[in-house]
Amino acid sequence: MLLVAGAHAAWRVTTAAAAAPVTLATTELGQGPALVFVPDMGMSRTVWMPTARRLLAGRRIVLVDLPGHGDSPLPDPFSFQACADALDQVLAKEHGDSTIVIGQGVGGLIAALATRAHPGHVRGVVLIDVAMKSPLKIEDQQRQMFLTWMDDNYDTAVRQMYSQRGRDSTQSAELISQVSMVKPATLKLYIRELLSLDQASALKGFPRRVLYVGSERGWPAGKPWSVLSTERGLDAMATPDTLHIGASAQLIMKDQPDSLAAAIAGFAARVIPAK
Repeated sequence: MLLVAGAHAAWRVTTAAAAAPVTLATTELGQGPALVFVPDMGMSRTVWMPTARRLLAGRRIVLVDLPGHGDSPLPDPFSFQACADALDQVLAKEHGDSTIVIGQGVGGLIAALATRAHPGHVRGVVLIDVAMKSPLKIEDQQRQMFLTWMDDNYDTAVRQMYSQRGRDSTQSAELISQVSMVKPATLKLYIRELLSLDQASALKGFPRRVLYVGSERGWPAGKPWSVLSTERGLDAMATPDTLHIGASAQLIMKDQPDSLAAAIAGFAARVIPAK
């Protein structure tokens, strides 16, 4: 009986911890319909500024740090759904009928999960180079071997992951410098989740309209949407609006701020009802 009671108490404590989302750090500017920007894993919320400043006139800009990045704490226990619950606390403060959430990479995945759970908090979603499933099928033993190797060779692993994400070697070095600001233990949690990621089913019957933006690095020219969507676990979603922006990579918001800002503004105009 004591064992059962103890287990029940532990379950209640764990559930309570999971049910209390952490508070994410934000930078908030301007007034009007809200554009909420969520960066990719390893990036700071300020990475969005080159694009966000072009959208400031007549709009409210909210830049959000991912959990474990900048001043945002990690949820405990950690999961992408727990991250989505934390993001939803930011979205819930805005007017849902005039809010667009924009997420890149892991930030877009988390934005999609938050929208799926609480569609009334946003009007539309912009996904930039997002995948909803791991591109590689890795057996449990291989996954554990990689994680062990990463523990022993963390700096090398980070350089290998981000050295190909920039438009050139200078930009890749900039990315690696940004990632170095995130605690290794935090990035390892994200990578562990990514290795077994399979959230493709979350897009089935997705409740909000989506604009999918691909950078030149994330969506190579000539690759059909049908192929990309299958590779990235996006094929369960009804066909979204899509846009390919050339001469861009991970820092698309810095590479092509005018094109990205115009795409976001145009999408917002299409999905937010005129008053």
